[in-house]
Amino acid sequence: MRTKKIVSEYKNTRLIRLITLLLSVICLTGSNAFALDPMGPTTSCLRHGQSEIGLEYINSTMDLELSQGKWVETFNGTFNDAGEAVSFDLKDFETSKIYATFGYGIWEGCDVYLRLGGVNTEFGDSIWETGEKFDSNTNYSVSLGSRATFYQIGELDIGRLIQLSWCNIDGDLKVPLAAYPQPDEVDIELMEVHFAVGATYVAPNGTSIYGGPFIHYVTGDLEDEFTDTSGLTSKYSWDIGETSTFGGYFGTQLYISERSYLNIEYQRTGGADAFGLSFLCRF
Repeated sequence: MRTKKIVSEYKNTRLIRLITLLLSVICLTGSNAFALDPMGPTTSCLRHGQSEIGLEYINSTMDLELSQGKWVETFNGTFNDAGEAVSFDLKDFETSKIYATFGYGIWEGCDVYLRLGGVNTEFGDSIWETGEKFDSNTNYSVSLGSRATFYQIGELDIGRLIQLSWCNIDGDLKVPLAAYPQPDEVDIELMEVHFAVGATYVAPNGTSIYGGPFIHYVTGDLEDEFTDTSGLTSKYSWDIGETSTFGGYFGTQLYISERSYLNIEYQRTGGADAFGLSFLCRF
């Protein structure tokens, strides 16, 4: 039987090209590959009564803490044994999300938004350290948030953002061991909270630069169930947290036309990286 002990990781064309190059370098040299959600400016983007729709993509990687683990064994439906599972870090939990976004200016200086979309996730060789690999099914993800401007001085706005996102992820963890011919069934539930305070500078041509510090909090649970060749079924479960909760981010909102914008954004904490793109239309 598999061992129960688990060992615990950015006006003009030249400016646009410069930002793109900078972000490309970050992507190539970051300590991780690129699960966070896009944020955008911390300040309100919409006038009172104005609406916004768009498409957003984000690719991220973070290390997750799995703790307070438990396991239960059953044989042909009958209880066999139970115990505690060792806490460890799930390394390079890579997530890609695509969202349809809907925003509305509820009053001057404050807007709200809703994102609905799909998520794919992968990780490998962290749970059992036997060369296993997890590829999720395409699952759904939901995000809800609000931005508010509370101080303005010239072209500089200061504000705050808060958003909550949730997703449920399932899929197969393929384990290259002869005693486990069928893949593990893995189910992951994640809830993430972002809180950011930052500044937005709006250039005369409509393009803006934004960023600031943020808190990223993750909670959830992971379950892993498998059956060996003898018919013994084992179910493991852990509580999920993140290895780092404080970070910083920056981005640019590029003016395309009177009603359309392109956001490019990078986020980083001590245990996570994310790169996002958004195309937004306002009316």
